[in-house]
Amino acid sequence: MGQLESTSAPSSHLWGADFWAEHEKRAAVRKQEAVRASELKWIQAIAQVSVDQVKKSNKFKKMVRKGVPTSVRGRVWQFLARADSLRQPGLFAELLTRPAIQPIFDVIERDVHRCYPDHVHFRDGMGGTGQQDLHAILRAYAQYNPRVGYCQGMGRLVGMMLMHMSVEDAFWLLVATLDQYMQEYYTPTLRQLRIDAQVFEQILRAHDPKLAEYLHQNEMMPLMYMTPWFLTLFTMSLPWASVLQVWDIFYFDGVKSLFRVGLAILQLCRDRLMHQCSSSEEVMDFLLHVPLEMLGPKPLFEAAFKIKLSKDSVQR
Repeated sequence: MGQLESTSAPSSHLWGADFWAEHEKRAAVRKQEAVRASELKWIQAIAQVSVDQVKKSNKFKKMVRKGVPTSVRGRVWQFLARADSLRQPGLFAELLTRPAIQPIFDVIERDVHRCYPDHVHFRDGMGGTGQQDLHAILRAYAQYNPRVGYCQGMGRLVGMMLMHMSVEDAFWLLVATLDQYMQEYYTPTLRQLRIDAQVFEQILRAHDPKLAEYLHQNEMMPLMYMTPWFLTLFTMSLPWASVLQVWDIFYFDGVKSLFRVGLAILQLCRDRLMHQCSSSEEVMDFLLHVPLEMLGPKPLFEAAFKIKLSKDSVQR
């Protein structure tokens, strides 16, 4: 009997290892097939379906919430933002030939070096064209829309776009983003951001009165943490996998998605904020430097998608 036990145990162990290896292999294949199917659906939609139809489709809504495949992400963002409808052939190149606008160009020069300093595409001395491309797009937009000119945070948007598309495509996506999604966000007064901060506070009070009151008692107004969150589209606040998914959803749902993500962050941080932050300074520091391990895609978007926001609740 003992001999049977001694010979059967290793066999069972080996079978278990082989089983799980095969299981993981099949799961990887299924995932790859799902990605390819999603790629094909997006390519077909871009070629054959209107943006309005896509945005009304529950099928595409579910696809966006699962994440757009990397291979088509840049094209999907441009499609959803209707960037091509704004494109004027030759204008981007012409904008770059116009005389410098000062002091805006000096400010752009100073800020560009702070955009994604750890990314190889934008790092000094690495041979990439990232910083040069950032300069070009931000200077061109200042010429294109002198009323806005340049505002900190725009460089983070452009850097993200350049990771997924060409320079001119990134410029027109920036135009679509600032002129159609985030009007008045980047003006000198941050007019729309201030309005949305007031709306955010009202929604937070309805969603979680105790947390809203706690933040108010600690003199933590939404504008203080929403500014770095919204103006950079969360590129400085979330793990990269979460950032990419925020952008996918943003171009599908608009600014309402930023409210959902902001509320979800507060929900995930609620216990830490209310029980471990004992001063206004600690609350502020925590909200501006939330540990990234708390904000992975799974918990963040599970929380975000449970938050119900009507069209009327977020006034634009």
